[in-house]
Amino acid sequence: MKKLQIVFLDFDDIRNPLLGAGQAKSTYEVGKRLVKKGHSVTVLSGKYPGYKDRIEAGIEYKHISVGSNNIKFNNAMYILTVPFYISQLKADIILECFTAPISTLFSPLWTKIPVVARPTSFEADRFSKLYHLPFTIIEKLGCRLYKYFLPFSFFLEEKMRKLNPDITCAIVPEGIEDAYFQLKRKTAKHILFIGRYDIGQKGLDLLLEAFAKVAKKIGYPLVIAGRGPDENKIKQTVIKMKLEKYVKVAGPKFGKQKEELLSRALFAVIPSRHEGFSIFALEALAAGVPLVAFDIPGLAWISDEAVMRASKFDINEFANLMIKATNAELNSQMSHEARNLAKNYSWYDVAEKFEKFFYHVDYINNSNMNRAENYNNYFNFIGRKALKLFLSLINI
Repeated sequence: MKKLQIVFLDFDDIRNPLLGAGQAKSTYEVGKRLVKKGHSVTVLSGKYPGYKDRIEAGIEYKHISVGSNNIKFNNAMYILTVPFYISQLKADIILECFTAPISTLFSPLWTKIPVVARPTSFEADRFSKLYHLPFTIIEKLGCRLYKYFLPFSFFLEEKMRKLNPDITCAIVPEGIEDAYFQLKRKTAKHILFIGRYDIGQKGLDLLLEAFAKVAKKIGYPLVIAGRGPDENKIKQTVIKMKLEKYVKVAGPKFGKQKEELLSRALFAVIPSRHEGFSIFALEALAAGVPLVAFDIPGLAWISDEAVMRASKFDINEFANLMIKATNAELNSQMSHEARNLAKNYSWYDVAEKFEKFFYHVDYINNSNMNRAENYNNYFNFIGRKALKLFLSLINI
């Protein structure tokens, strides 16, 4: 089989201290497996403080734009400058990770290379309301440019098809490493959240309001691990709500520290207002940790046996479900179902689906190019024949 040259357009990077979110992890996990299959993988990320162009796990990371300490400024500059780099790329496939706040980078406008979109951030409506700017209109216009789409779920496929009915799609979820299945659940010490410190998307304000209602009754502290732009706001909210004894803002946790947090978690909380998929939810499930979450479309892939769902942003119901999740018998049943569900996902399978879709796109692209070339040859042939006939008539 042909070995492909693949470029990921991903603003984030697993080493970015300002972000380092789920899509960066997905890009890395899929990318390194595609490299093992013999493909060439380059990631075009945004700069950040201390960034270095590098090769990691066979993936070539290149960084563009500016790398200030302001993540929003970096994000905006990445969107503005990336077209100049796209136009210079040499590749068989470009995988564009949708980027906040406008989702689309309009990549198909800047290149003839086939572009596959991945809905990392596909919520321009939320950002339009937040900033009072027409991001939704930009998203609608941009989405019409794409021919290929790799959504995480049926919900995201349907959303794209409303904007672009002719899009070619394949649903490909996120994956999980085998190591999480090996974690043994230990005596519970806390309730756990791991994710980006982003109050608007991750709903950490809702979580703290709900937890404040049951903090004394529930008997377990809440650990909020991660990093992001709203860390100080979260700490201030904890103090303002007088939850210092019950809530620990733990900062980023990786490797063994993260595994220890998961193994000691009674249950995990996903209070997000919006999610594309949630890799943390899958990690928790694989570790046998039940979930409490709001009923949002991005988490619809989780079976009811492994998650307790509160109505959208109903703080009282969320608080009551946290109390319910402390029930030992119910928690044990959910733990078993959680691991069974997570077995359906693996990075190996995800990479296989990426590769299969990329080959499909490459085949279509080459067929179209050959067809166009044949058309050109045909019309050139007809043109020469017509010219020859015309000249012969003149000589009569």
